[in-house]
This record gives sequence, C-alpha cells and structure tokens, in this order.
Amino acid sequence: MQVKFLSPVRIVVHMMLAVILLLSASGCGKKADPIPPRVVLPPPVVDLKTESVSGGIALVWSVTGSGGDAGSFKILRSVTVDAGQACPACPQDYRPFLTVKLTDNRLQPMGEKTFRYLDMEVRDGGYYSYRIAVCNRTGQCSADSNESGTIRKER
Repeated sequence: MQVKFLSPVRIVVHMMLAVILLLSASGCGKKADPIPPRVVLPPPVVDLKTESVSGGIALVWSVTGSGGDAGSFKILRSVTVDAGQACPACPQDYRPFLTVKLTDNRLQPMGEKTFRYLDMEVRDGGYYSYRIAVCNRTGQCSADSNESGTIRKER
C-alpha cells in the first residue's frame, strides 16, 4: 500500500483557506449605530415635568451644559386612553410623537436653558406620559429623559 503525501504548495493553499474561513466567521465586532468617535452627544434632560393646563398638557424641561448644544428636541409619548387603566409605575410604551426644532414657534423658551411645549393633541380623562431626548444640530440625540406623566383634566 502506498501512502500519498500532500505537496508543500497544497499545504500552503489549505492553510490559507483555513485562515480565511476563520477570519470571515469571526464577524466584525460590536454592532451599534455608527457615531463618529469625536462626536459628543448632548447631556440628557433630567427634570422633565408635566401638568394638565387649559388647552392641553404642558411639558417643561431644562438642558444642562451649554444650551447652544441643542438643535431640536425629540418628544416621545405614551398614551393610555382611560386613565383608570393607567399604571404610572409600570413600563410605558413610548412612541415618537414629535421633533421640535429650537426655531419652532410651538416651543417656548423660558430663560436661557428652560423650555415649555404645550401638547394640544390630548383627550380629557387620558393618561399621557412623556420622555424627551436632546438632539444636536447634526441630529444625534442624547439618552431619553426621566419619565413624567399626568392625567388630562379639563380646566
């Protein structure tokens, strides 16, 4: 019986194929939204407050750091139509509601770093909970703010 040996060229080719397979199977690292490494995101809002007022629900918040870092605010909202079924301590189903630019006349500055927005798209007796993200001028946003919610009551 005769034993066959692989030629040195075939051994090198097989080793190269093995290395290529190993490298392609390992993937390319952590998967996340691409953010250039030098981009600094705005700090998140930490003092969002809501209140049922005449005409809707008022949202009031302030930004930390340089107020000039903000270009817009992304407002997230969760709605429970019947406030009797609301569970403020439970996780809410937040959905994008609106992005408000600093130049939008619906956004009312209350000083250099404090803002107010009136949500008029509400129904009496509903529970509305909100979160806000600060977005810089290139559209990259901070983490979401604290939660704040209230029941809409006619005034």
